Amino acid sequence: MELRYEDGWLLEMDADAGVYDVYDEKRCLLQQVTGNQRLLLSGNDKRPMLYIRKDKQTFVVKPRALPDTGVVNFRDLGGYVNRDGQQVRYDCFYRSAPLCDLQKEHVEYLQQLHIRHILDLRSDMERKGKEDIHLPEAKYHPISAITFDQEIDVKGSFDFATLLQQVDVTLLKNMMMQVYTKLPFDNPAYRLLVQVVLEEEVPVLFHCSAGKDRTGFGAALLLLLLDVDEETILNDYVLSNQYRKKENAKIYAQVAASQTDVEAVMGVQKQYLRAALQAIKQRYQTYEAYFQAEFGIDETQRKHLKQRYLYPLNM
Repeated sequence: MELRYEDGWLLEMDADAGVYDVYDEKRCLLQQVTGNQRLLLSGNDKRPMLYIRKDKQTFVVKPRALPDTGVVNFRDLGGYVNRDGQQVRYDCFYRSAPLCDLQKEHVEYLQQLHIRHILDLRSDMERKGKEDIHLPEAKYHPISAITFDQEIDVKGSFDFATLLQQVDVTLLKNMMMQVYTKLPFDNPAYRLLVQVVLEEEVPVLFHCSAGKDRTGFGAALLLLLLDVDEETILNDYVLSNQYRKKENAKIYAQVAASQTDVEAVMGVQKQYLRAALQAIKQRYQTYEAYFQAEFGIDETQRKHLKQRYLYPLNM
């Protein structure tokens, strides 16, 4: 199920939706629907919340993308259903591109999210001239998610829009595979992200230069922690292709590279994230062992995290 803006708020259900009731935020019944139907909802709420009642279970639905932030690829990780049928809570985990070049109304909207921590996963070189705006309530953490050496010398920059003009695309793609297989291990940036979540210092926002690779793995990490299945995680990961479409078109117009090459580097492919997940399982066999070894999270702590960041089954 998805709620997005398209000349009004549009609710789309899954193909096998069956019979379901749609309630507003005050739990007032809006309508009962049979089958897969697109519902255009009235109201001027910038980010409405709905309750969907189906088969005696209630699901929460809010828009995943937050375009009013003015930030490319700004998304909420809430709403995904884990293996036990519980949804990830909205308004806890945000992912995006950098918070720069924003208008006053964008900053005002961001302030309304009451973000408590911002993890900037870019390198020092990437931040120069593209610094994040300041949010009064948020503690800012400039902490690069790539601290290991690369086979390709990129001189501290992992801004692929720039690298497209400097490095062969095949080499860039190989570098990305290398990066993904190393991101999960001994990484201070992701340990800080998990620490913030463990200490319940949310909402938290994390981002890199494009909000897709380092950010994409961070999102996968949190969803894995809450026992969301791999296929759902991979599908969330490739949403960056949808939300970066306009931005990537601009890059294509500016660089001397083919559209295919731009999409290969500025987009995401499931094989990249799969490489990271496979690297974890090759080293630790299970995600439980991975979280214990890399983050010190045992099953008791993980159970607590699920209680905190998942909606209960019976709402």
